[in-house]
Amino acid sequence: MSDLDTRAGEYVLGLADAEEAAAIERDLARDPDLARAVAAWRERLLPLDAGADRVAPSPVLWERIHGSIGERPVAVQPPASTRRLADLWASLGFWRGFGFAGAAASLGLGLGLGAALLRPAPAPVVVAVLEAADRSPGAIVEAYADGSVLLRPLTDLPVPEGKILQVWTLWDRAVGPVPLGLLDAAHEARMNAAGQPVPRGQQLYEITLEPAGGSPTGKPTGPILLKGLATTPL
Repeated sequence: MSDLDTRAGEYVLGLADAEEAAAIERDLARDPDLARAVAAWRERLLPLDAGADRVAPSPVLWERIHGSIGERPVAVQPPASTRRLADLWASLGFWRGFGFAGAAASLGLGLGLGAALLRPAPAPVVVAVLEAADRSPGAIVEAYADGSVLLRPLTDLPVPEGKILQVWTLWDRAVGPVPLGLLDAAHEARMNAAGQPVPRGQQLYEITLEPAGGSPTGKPTGPILLKGLATTPL
């Protein structure tokens, strides 16, 4: 594994210290190889959560929970309303069971949330690194099978007053570029390309500078700020 690949992997895994992470983020704007390595690592690690099985609490853990509840002193005064309610207040078994049920519900909720977090996020069908005219990486596009497209800017894109950023894709030259969305500034955004063909390798993505409200023709009219061809993740 090259030093660049190791550096990108440590950054994506969160192993780089704060100083090194800041340096990598600065380098991403001017090092296309590093940007591609970071994008590859992000996609490579997406399926890892699928290998984690749901773990049920052991009988020993349940016993400890029950024991800690049972040993907890209960000091309550029966109200003066009904005899039934007074009996419940005075029943240690009732409160022990009530407390155990609450603890079990809390634990079950925690396990449910954990299982939800362990479910693997859907992987993009294609990824594109959009580059400026000087070949510096400016954004990463992730396109998914459900038609959603996630744009992750790597650098700032100045937007003059009265202008707007417009994102496009081109999968068929006979059809021409198709608009995906508008941005008033460079920021992470999810767009919808529902109804279009499933993204594929070598599909073009680009960002142009258009009049406020978007291109008046439905096709790019302004300068191309960033563009790149999609590749299939490893």
